Amino acid sequence: MSLTQALNTAISGLNTAQARIAITSSNISNVNTPGYSKKIAGQETLTLDGQGAGSQVADIYRNVNEGLVREMRGELGKAGREEVRYEFFQRIQTLFGTPQSDAAISQRINDLADAFEQLGVTPDQNSPRVEAIESALQVMESFEKLSTQLQDMRDDIDDQITDEVDNANTLLSEISELNTGIVRLNNLDQPTTELEDQRDQKLNKLSKIIDVTTFSRNDGSIVIYSANGANTLLDRTPNNLSFTQTAGFEPGTGGSGISLNGADITDTLRTGTLKGLFDMRDSEIPALNDQINELAGELRDAINEEHNKGTAFPPPTNLSGNRMVAASDPLTATGAFRVAALDDDGQLVAADSWSDITLPTTPATVQGIIDAINGSDAGGYLTASLIDNQLVIEGSDGNRVAINELDGQITTSDGREQGFSHYFGLNDFVATVKRSDTMTSSAQSSSTTALNATASSFTISAGSGVLAGGITVNYAATDSLEDVRDNIRTALQGAGMTVAASEEAAFIIEDGNRYRLVLDYTSNMTITDAGTLTGKIGMTEDQPTLAGNMDVSAAIQNDPSRIVRGQMNADTYETSTAVVDNAAAIPNLGPLVPPPLNYTLTVSGDFTDVNIDYDSTTSLDDIANAINNSATLTDNNITASVVFNSQLGGYTLSVKDADGDPFYFSDSGLPNADSLTTVLGLGIGFGVHEGDNTSALALSNTFERSDIQFEAAGGLSGERTSLTDFAAGIVATTATKASVSQGGYEFQSNLVTDLSTRIQNEAGVNLDEEMSDLIIFQRAYTASAQVITTVDEMFDALLRAV
Repeated sequence: MSLTQALNTAISGLNTAQARIAITSSNISNVNTPGYSKKIAGQETLTLDGQGAGSQVADIYRNVNEGLVREMRGELGKAGREEVRYEFFQRIQTLFGTPQSDAAISQRINDLADAFEQLGVTPDQNSPRVEAIESALQVMESFEKLSTQLQDMRDDIDDQITDEVDNANTLLSEISELNTGIVRLNNLDQPTTELEDQRDQKLNKLSKIIDVTTFSRNDGSIVIYSANGANTLLDRTPNNLSFTQTAGFEPGTGGSGISLNGADITDTLRTGTLKGLFDMRDSEIPALNDQINELAGELRDAINEEHNKGTAFPPPTNLSGNRMVAASDPLTATGAFRVAALDDDGQLVAADSWSDITLPTTPATVQGIIDAINGSDAGGYLTASLIDNQLVIEGSDGNRVAINELDGQITTSDGREQGFSHYFGLNDFVATVKRSDTMTSSAQSSSTTALNATASSFTISAGSGVLAGGITVNYAATDSLEDVRDNIRTALQGAGMTVAASEEAAFIIEDGNRYRLVLDYTSNMTITDAGTLTGKIGMTEDQPTLAGNMDVSAAIQNDPSRIVRGQMNADTYETSTAVVDNAAAIPNLGPLVPPPLNYTLTVSGDFTDVNIDYDSTTSLDDIANAINNSATLTDNNITASVVFNSQLGGYTLSVKDADGDPFYFSDSGLPNADSLTTVLGLGIGFGVHEGDNTSALALSNTFERSDIQFEAAGGLSGERTSLTDFAAGIVATTATKASVSQGGYEFQSNLVTDLSTRIQNEAGVNLDEEMSDLIIFQRAYTASAQVITTVDEMFDALLRAV
C-alpha cells in the first residue's frame, strides 16, 4: 500500500469516526426528547478496485421494533375508546348517583313511597298531602334532569367528535408533509430518521383517534388506511374526514356520522376515541334514556291507575282529562263504570244522581260515552263534554263529581287496558298529555333484519280519514322493520291515501344507532294485532321524551285536598222499598202475562258474571239465597242479607262485599216498571264516607307491588318487579358500567404504558451505551489522526531523502 493510500484510508477513518461521534452527540442531546429513537450509523469497508480503501458510514437507521410499534398503535386505539367510555360513565354515575346515594332516582322513589304511606295513615291531614306532592315533584324533577342531561351529554359528545375530526385531519396533513420531506431526502440520499420519528409520533396520536393501518412505499412514504384497509385516509394527499354537528338532541333522535369522500364510515370504526364517542352518543346514552323512559311510564301508570280508582273528600266539582281525543275517536271497551253527583259531605245529591254506564256505548266512540253519561239518570245532575279535545265531567249547580271504574276497561292504542277514568286521565296524579295520533315503536337494532314474528296481520283504525274504516296490514315472519313500514304504506295507499302522504304517515327514524317505526296521522289511532308483531316491536303512544315531560297535576298542586282518599261506593247495595213478607212473592215483580218470562239480575265485578233469574213468583229471600249460594260470589266475600227496616215498616235486601271491592248489578228487566231494580229500588245509598281511606292506602301499596311488568329497555331485560327495584336496577347497572369502564381504561392504559416502555427500552437512548460508544469513536478518531501524522512524517522523511 502506498503512503497516499494510507493517508486516504486514515482520512476516511477520521471522517467515519467524526460522523459517528456526531450521531452519538445527537442521541445524547435527545435523551429526554419524547418520541426520539436512538440513531445508529452503520459502518462499512470502502473498496477501490477490489482493494480496501478505508471505511465509510453506511445507512443511518433507527433502532425501532416495528412489530411492537404496530401493536402499540392498536392498543392506543383501544385505550382511546376506553378513555372516552370511562370519562362519560363517570359523569353518568355522578348524574344517576350510587345505589346508596340520597339523590339517586331509586331513593327519590323510595321517599315518594314513604310519603304516600304516611298519607295512607292520615289522609285527612294536610301536611302529608303536601309532603306527598313535594316528594312527587322531586321525582318528576329527577326524571326531567336525567332526560335533559343525558341529551346534553350527547351534545357534548358532538362537540368532542368535531374536535377529534379536526385533530385527525390536522394530523393527516402533517403526516402528508412529513411524507413529502422524507421522499425528498431519500432522493438526495440524505438521512430521514428525524422525520420518521416525527411521523411516528403523529401516527401514534392519530391511532388514538381512529384505528389505522399503514403501508410503506419504496420511496419512504406511507399510505394510511382505517378499518383494516376499508378506507384510505392518506395516499400522497390526505382524504379529510367530515362531520356535521347535530342541532340539539332529543330522546329518540340520532346524530350525523363521519363521512369520507362523501360516504358515511361511522359503522366501520373499530377503536379509537371516535369509536368511543359514537358508542356513547348513539348506543349507551340512548339505552339509558330508554330505561328511564320505561321506569317513568310504569311509575306514571301505576300511580294514576290507583288514583283514578278513588275520589277526594270532599269530591271535586269537576274532573278534566289529560287525553287528547276527538268525538269521533273509536273505543274498544268492555264492562261498566259508575258516575255520580255528590254533595259536600260525599252523599248522593239525589237517590238517582248516579248511573252505571255499560261499555261499549252505542256508538262505541268518545261521543257515545258523552251521550251515555248525559242521557243517564246522573246526567240530570252533571254534564260530560269535550273542552279543548279533553273529556270534562262537571257537576251542575255546584254538585261534586265522583267516578268508580268498576270493571270497565278501555283498550289504549297500544293494547293496554285501562279503567274509564284512567284512560281519559280524569283524575291523574301524574300529569302527561296522552294522545295516540303519533305512535312509535321501541328501538330496534336493525331496520333490515327479519323480526321473526309469526305471520299474521294487524288493523289500524281511527275516527276519521282513510283510517275511519280501518286498514289491514299483513306481515310475514321474514319481514323487517322496513318491510312493515312499506306494508303500512301500501295499505294506506289502497285505502285512498297518496304515496307522498303515506310516506309521511309511516316512516323510520334513527335513534342513535338504532331504529324506530313511527306512525303519524291526523287523529288518534288504534292498533289491533291478530298476532304478536306490534307487541314484539313495542308500538306505543308514549314517546321517548316521556320522562322529561311529566309533572304533578296542576289541579292537585293548587289544591292538595284533591288527592284521593276513598272510593265512591260500589261495595254496598240496599233496596229502598220494603216488602211486608220476605218469603212471599214480591208484589208487582217480573213478567205478569204468559208465557212465563224470566228477567235476569247479573252481578258483575272482578270475577265471572253471576246471573240470578227472577219472575213474578220470586221472593226477597229467593234473591238473597241465590246470592249466598253462589260459590263465585261467596269466594269473593259478597253476601246478601234480608233485614227488617222499622222506618220503612218492612224487609229490605242488603248486599255487601266484605273486602270493599267494587261490584255492580245490571237488570235485564230495565227499563220496564216490573224489573227488580225498579220495584225494590236496588241501588247505592251513599256516595263516599269521610273516613274512607282505602284509596290512600292503595296508593301507598302501589310501591310494594312486585308484579309490575317492565318491558325490555336499553339492555335491561323485561321483568315483573317493583318500581323501586327496577329503579335500583338502573342505578346499579350504571354503577357497574362505570366500574367496568374504569377497569377497561386502566387495563388499556397500563398495556400501552408497558408496550411504550418495551419500545423505549429498545429504541430509546441509553447514556451508558452512548458514553461507551463515544469513547470507542474518540479512540478511533485519535488513531486515524495518528496515522495521518505518521504518514505526514514519512512524507517529510522521503522529501528530505530526495
